[in-house]
Order: sequence, then structure tokens, then C-alpha cells
Amino acid sequence: MVIGDPEEIKIRLDGTSIEQVKTFRCLGVELSEDGKQDIEINRRIESTIKLYHIMNSSFISKKEISQGTKIKVYKAVYRPTLTFSCESWALNRRQKSRIKAVEMKYLRRVKGVTRLNKIRNESICQDLEIEPLQDFVERRQLSWWEHLNRMNNERPAKQIWQAKIQKRKKRGRPEQTWNNTITEIINERGRTWREARDMAVGKRAWTKFVHGGEIQQ
Repeated sequence: MVIGDPEEIKIRLDGTSIEQVKTFRCLGVELSEDGKQDIEINRRIESTIKLYHIMNSSFISKKEISQGTKIKVYKAVYRPTLTFSCESWALNRRQKSRIKAVEMKYLRRVKGVTRLNKIRNESICQDLEIEPLQDFVERRQLSWWEHLNRMNNERPAKQIWQAKIQKRKKRGRPEQTWNNTITEIINERGRTWREARDMAVGKRAWTKFVHGGEIQQ
């Protein structure tokens, strides 16, 4: 598979032609030749919705099972199914909304309410003592960004991340990139990219920044 500008490449191994594909699953993640994550994110959402329907009548809706047990299963099974590989996501508004809906589908059922009750998502998360999924994803993304910054410059992952790809700009709104996503998260926490990069060197300061919000000067 060629990622980026589609290009046909003929590769033969022991006289056999290797098929060039448009998508390829590696370590459980669906990679696409256009470099976008739509297929993988849709697959995460579909898998989690299937999981919800499997568990709903036999587990989530059972009144004899405590909320605490249901939340433990949410953290151990449901959320990981939905957010697997989220460290590398660059979500647009529509994708964030869809993922939020799948998250709240489970939590509202645990709480025993529906959207008709008009209870805010934030209130449900607070009552169940659950970190909002978007916050969870952002922490995972910041942790991966910090890991990349601390990586040896010789590591392939860091070299690929730092590589500058030259390509013609397309008309319309620029596509959301992973670096843009990280920049927005950092700025929302009151820091610049450079300040966050400096903090990433010190494990303690970075932990406070990621898990405790703005740190005190």
C-alpha cells in the first residue's frame, strides 16, 4: 500500500506479484492509502455499537447489577473498544459528535435516563464519576506527543513525525492534522507549543499539565 498520492508500484517476491491495496489492517488499526482515518474511526464506532447491543439486555439493563460494576466494564471493555489507537486521531466536529453519542449511549443507560429527560452529558458524567471521553482522548494524545518529543532523534517514528511533506495546497478549508489537534489542546490549557515542549522534558511538570490542567508558576 502507498500512503499519500496514489501511485501504482509493482513489487514481485519470488516471482509472485504482491497485491497493492487501498486499505490495510496493521496491529488492529485500519490504514488507508489517502492517509485519512475515516475508515478506522467508523470501524471503531460500529464495533462499539455492536458491543452495546450485545451487552444491553444481558448486562447494562440489569437492575441487579450495580452501577459500579457497569462503570468498571465501561472502563475495561467499552471505552477501550471505542478509543483504540485514539492517540493518533485528528477528529473533526462530526466525528467528535458521533463518538460522544456512542459514549453517552452506554452511560445514559447505566444512569437509567434517556435524552427526553434533558439531563446534560456533563451532569451524567459527574454523577457516575466518569471522565468525559473527549478529555480522556486528549490526555492520551498529549501523552503520545510527549513520548514523541522525548524520543531519540534516530527513531523512525520521530523522523516521520518531524518530516516536512511538500504537496500542493488544496482549495477550501485546510484538513485537520494531528499537529493542529495537539496545538488546539495545548492552547486550550493555556500554553503554547514551545512551552509545552519544554515541560515535556520534565516528567513531573508534564504530568501536572496533562492530568491537573494549568500548573502554578
